[in-house]
Amino acid sequence: MKLWKIVAVSALVVSGSAFAGNSHGGGNDHGNPPPSNPPSTVPTFTATQWNSEIQIYQQGTSNLANATQAGAQKSLTSIDQNGYRNTASTNQTGDGSLLSVVQKGDYNTTNASQSANASKILVSQNGSGNYAQASQGANGTLTSITQVGTGNLAYANQN
Repeated sequence: MKLWKIVAVSALVVSGSAFAGNSHGGGNDHGNPPPSNPPSTVPTFTATQWNSEIQIYQQGTSNLANATQAGAQKSLTSIDQNGYRNTASTNQTGDGSLLSVVQKGDYNTTNASQSANASKILVSQNGSGNYAQASQGANGTLTSITQVGTGNLAYANQN
C-alpha cells in the first residue's frame, strides 16, 4: 500500500511539472520575455596531426580559448580556465612538446606560442587582471610563468 502511494505521488509530480513548463501549447505567459541564454564559451581549436592532443576545460562566463597545433606530432596543448572573462590563445608547431595554461580568477589573459621540439611552456595565473605571454623557438627549452595576485605582467621569449 505504501509503494502505491509513492507511485501515485510521483505521477502527480511528473504530470504537474509537465503542465508547469513553457507556454508553447497555449496559456498566458503574462508578458514575460523568453529566458535568455548565457554567452557561449565554446573554444576554438585545430589539430592537424595524429598523436597530438588538445584539451580545453572552461568554467564561468565569457571564457575564450583558441588553440592551434599545425604539424605538431606527439604534442599536447592543455588549457584550463576557471573564472570570469579569461582569455587564452596558443599556437604550437613543435614535435614532442607541451603547452599548458591554467588560469583561475577574473580577466586573466595568456598568449603562448611554441615552434620548438621537445619544449615546454607552463603558464599558471591565479588572481585578477594578469597577463602572460611566452614564445619559444629553441629546441629543448622550458618557460614557466606563475603569477598570483592582481595586475601582474610577464613576458618571456627564447630563440
